[in-house]
Amino acid sequence: MTIPNILSIVRILLIPLFLWTYLDAAGQPMFLIAAGILLFSGLTDLLDGYIARKYKMVTQLGKILDPLADKLTQAAVCAALAVRMPSVVYLLIIFIVKELIMLCAGIFLIRKKVIITSSRWFGKLYTFVFYAVMLSIIAIPIVDPTIVFWMLMAVAGFMLFSFFKYIPIFFHLKNNGERGENLKRP
Repeated sequence: MTIPNILSIVRILLIPLFLWTYLDAAGQPMFLIAAGILLFSGLTDLLDGYIARKYKMVTQLGKILDPLADKLTQAAVCAALAVRMPSVVYLLIIFIVKELIMLCAGIFLIRKKVIITSSRWFGKLYTFVFYAVMLSIIAIPIVDPTIVFWMLMAVAGFMLFSFFKYIPIFFHLKNNGERGENLKRP
């Protein structure tokens, strides 16, 4: 068990704490605590990736735990927001469809014995935008609904942009049967 893997497990364990704090929040201090939990989760995500690469602690378990913690956290945040703001359901649906398609594509590539490479800059950009917007909405729940709508549209736009940028990578790997290290980064 490496430090990055422990940090990924911590992120997974923070999900119920975030959900309980956010969904039970009745006043501004509790919303700030929920945002703080989410911020801590995001920072541990950055830290585990940095430590894994810098100190060569990349493991097969970590290759599963890290993205699992990311997706579970993002799904929990979208679901929690959808409980408080029904319009977020559309973002949650887009997220679920995107992740199911990417999961199926990943399973397909694994079955073909193709090594799946790490996330690209556009995936990292989407994750940054996701956290920035969600932290803002959670920390300041009195934001005008029109502003929240446009913030959520930005998240959806970056989510879809990232998804569509991964499509040619999938087909390149599928058609060429290349191993991940031979694929030029777009």
